[in-house]
Amino acid sequence: MALLVLIPPGLAQTPTPTVPAVNAVSITSRPVTAQTYFRGERIEVDIGFQVPVTVTGTPQLALTIGSATQQAGYVRGSGTQTLTFHFVVRSTTAADTDGISIGASALTLNGGMIQSLTGTAATLGLGTNAIANAAGHKVDGSRVISPGVQSVTIRSRPTSGDTYGAGERIAVELGYNVPAVVTGTPQVALTIGSATRQANYARGSGTRTLTFGYIVQSTDTDADGISIGRSALALNGGTIQSLTGNNSQLVLNASIANATAHKVDGSSATVPTVSAVSLTSSPASAMTYGAGETI
Repeated sequence: MALLVLIPPGLAQTPTPTVPAVNAVSITSRPVTAQTYFRGERIEVDIGFQVPVTVTGTPQLALTIGSATQQAGYVRGSGTQTLTFHFVVRSTTAADTDGISIGASALTLNGGMIQSLTGTAATLGLGTNAIANAAGHKVDGSRVISPGVQSVTIRSRPTSGDTYGAGERIAVELGYNVPAVVTGTPQVALTIGSATRQANYARGSGTRTLTFGYIVQSTDTDADGISIGRSALALNGGTIQSLTGNNSQLVLNASIANATAHKVDGSSATVPTVSAVSLTSSPASAMTYGAGETI
């Protein structure tokens, strides 16, 4: 006798869509200052599909900024369900005081392709996922944002416990709101005990993170932890600027008071000790070196 199995409606399996369609649109970037993008800032938008899609060429997404249409180009996401598009605000970009809009027909192929993993062309309409006047994403290309420090982090760790000894390097990172370009050797003042010690710029030019370093001296001591004040950054004859040449703000928007995991005792030097010995060469023939070989 045949067995009849009834599947409740709520448990019925939903068939996998065969034609990729947009099911989400979101502006994923955030203006550095309040709710308005300035010149040089990057606007990023994610387009979500209900199945993974592959991309060839450079599809575009039309952003309505003020009364003008600006094309955001495809940048990444092929092979996934989310495609990312971006547009960089220029001085000629129209002002938008009520927020960016993205219309239902904003997505175009621009000579490229968007299709499922099996080769079915995607439906491009955004439908009800279109965005009208995103209030948190206004635009003013007439204004330029200056680099500013948003975070201060002591990135190094003492070799032993929570206290640096003489000869150890203290590394400090300044996190910027935009990429910062460095010339010369700017410095960050570290308060170690009652003394001020200068950590010199080491690396990071062209990125949002600049690293500074200081080597602990035998006379340095701080029992409650290193401090870094909001006025610690100094150019020291160098420069810190945005990619477009705007000077950095020197007052930090973050500070550190008595970092207890970063104390200092320069009287306790870290002594190098041998931890391993190994022969890294091999004889040219079997197990025996001949004349002229290097051990």
